[in-house]
Amino acid sequence: MDKPRGKDSFSLLYRTGFRINYALLHVMGPPALTPETDPRQRMKREYGRRRELHRSWKAHQRA
Repeated sequence: MDKPRGKDSFSLLYRTGFRINYALLHVMGPPALTPETDPRQRMKREYGRRRELHRSWKAHQRA
């Protein structure tokens, strides 16, 4: 299994940018929307997807 790169990367830069963007959306973002259209929910789903991909890659490396 190759290390996730590009749009699947879980780098320190991505994680820092996620936290900044999430905080900004919380303060200055749109009002509460449906779960399908809420940008904060979308960001959290993408973050979780990348985190799981990174964890599975790490587990594969250890095995």
